Amino acid sequence: ALLLCNMDRICLSVAIMPMSGEFGWPASLQGVIQSAFLWGYMATQLVGGALADRYGGKWVMAGGIAWFSVASVLLPLALSPATVEAGLTVPLVLLSRFLTGFGEGVALPSMSNLVAAHVAAASKARALGFCFSGFHSGNLAGLILSPLLLVSFGWRGLFYVFGLLGLPLLLFWLKVVPGGPPAAAHSATRAAAAGAASAPPSAMSGGGDVSTRRLLSSSATWAIITVNVVNHFGYFIYLNWMPTYFNKVLGFDIRSSSFTAFLPWLVMALGSSAAGLLADTLVARGVAVSRVRKTLQTVAFLVPAVALLVLAQPGLSPAAAVGCMTVALGTTSLGQAGFVANMSDVAPRAAGKMFGLCNTFGCLSGIVGVTAVGFIVDATRSFAPVFSLTAALYVVGTIVWNLYCTTEPLF
Repeated sequence: ALLLCNMDRICLSVAIMPMSGEFGWPASLQGVIQSAFLWGYMATQLVGGALADRYGGKWVMAGGIAWFSVASVLLPLALSPATVEAGLTVPLVLLSRFLTGFGEGVALPSMSNLVAAHVAAASKARALGFCFSGFHSGNLAGLILSPLLLVSFGWRGLFYVFGLLGLPLLLFWLKVVPGGPPAAAHSATRAAAAGAASAPPSAMSGGGDVSTRRLLSSSATWAIITVNVVNHFGYFIYLNWMPTYFNKVLGFDIRSSSFTAFLPWLVMALGSSAAGLLADTLVARGVAVSRVRKTLQTVAFLVPAVALLVLAQPGLSPAAAVGCMTVALGTTSLGQAGFVANMSDVAPRAAGKMFGLCNTFGCLSGIVGVTAVGFIVDATRSFAPVFSLTAALYVVGTIVWNLYCTTEPLF
């Protein structure tokens, strides 16, 4: 499910190149169009988490799959010759991408709820790593398939194919994913909070009594929010602008740009699983959970900061640029065992709500970043300021994280 989510999300980063050529969109407008997804994505983070904690991640995710799949198909359907002639192209594209994001916004909070409800505490980081490997593999599949579908069916066919894949996925999801009785899950949560490490640490319900205001009253929550904001600022720039960077700056054609962008996402997908395995192994060997969370998140930010500062230098060869981008994006995957796992550390009874709350702030950061890049590139004709700014934010995020991160269960 997470794989298809990202396939539907990343396809526009490839399709935007022929679409901008067809409709005459400048880079600044491309940034606004790509940010429309994030407006919808942000809108359902918190409500998706609250609904997942109350009704179960299985059912909330099922609704999300149906919604974002239909919204993807609607984009090419809406752009008929009549609507294009009427000058409604941009509003309809913005609406379609908003609706796609609206459906996908419940996916990660639902995932967090399901992991918290069904996975033992000792295996939590590993389970999250596997989930995020599937999530990031959607970028890989999207970057491989998108240029091939563009060549065969045009950019409209790309949205049709990815949208229609939602139907078999939905049927498979409903058949194999456990729902689980909310009461039993909540009992397991209480057992975990009491110290039963073999019991699941959260539940599909029970988070409703933890208010958003209460979550926001804790410095631990704000540490996660700060790191989430920084992480999403960089992540969505990579997601939406990397193929364009490879195409416009490094001179690759559309197919080569997509295939070259494949490598960083491959490393990130593998790194997500490796991060979970590493974290759980260290904890099993007696390393304090707080030390594991802080160390992995520090590496996840400072190594990419250095890579981006190198990437900002003029005259970098294409091979070096791809290498720096791969290091930057791949290393951030360690954060799955850092700030992401920390959400259910501090909020075992409200894992979905905590994820949705923190991701809401993260999405807002992504909107600002994706939109700003278009205007920065238009004004400077360079991605270097973007890379330098992102590196500086990684350093700030690292400082805040090490000062305020805790692994004590608070909610």
